[in-house]
Amino acid sequence: MTKRSLLIRRGELPDDFDTLHEMPHPLVGALIETLSNGSRVLLVGVGSGRHVPPLLAAGFIVEAIEEDPERAARAAERFKSKARARVVCGLYSVPPLLFSGYDAAVSTHALLHGTSPKIAASLAAMGSGLRAGGLFHLTLGSTRDPRYASGLRLDDATWVAETGAEIGVPHAYFDEKAARTLLSDWTILSLDERSAAETAGRWAHTSAETATMVHWFARLKRR
Repeated sequence: MTKRSLLIRRGELPDDFDTLHEMPHPLVGALIETLSNGSRVLLVGVGSGRHVPPLLAAGFIVEAIEEDPERAARAAERFKSKARARVVCGLYSVPPLLFSGYDAAVSTHALLHGTSPKIAASLAAMGSGLRAGGLFHLTLGSTRDPRYASGLRLDDATWVAETGAEIGVPHAYFDEKAARTLLSDWTILSLDERSAAETAGRWAHTSAETATMVHWFARLKRR
């Protein structure tokens, strides 16, 4: 059962709630304002697919990598008629060889999940797919998020939810020093700690769940 169908069954989303038409994440909006028409953008984690339409509308070539086979297949089917869109299933830490030479990459949720070493490996893999000077906009979990230090502890940064829609899913959390250390191979253009109440996708969370979430919003440039 998908997260969206679970939330509908629990009565936390209406049956007709279309997550594809949620407002795009601010980090996606920032890329749209920065890049030129025809830019190649790598979407790390396709989620509900809500970011594919605005990126296409901006004139970009959009290629997405998604670890979850069901989500990848659903998105590939949904956007199969779009000539400038492609969705592939694969690991973020070991992307397919076809991913290279991107002008930018964006991840609004995928790098919230997993252990800190896995997230570091994913950052390195995505960096190898960007051209020199390419941009990477992403979110990271913050230690100010109340879910930090809740559930099953895997390491100093990583905790596994034992209840809720993301039961069994590891999440990594960083304070500013740890986040800057994680991102030290990149030029950090900005790193802001923000509420995710209005930015976390409703395909995965209810408004009550997002109300207290806190994420790092990072804008990076490949050296």
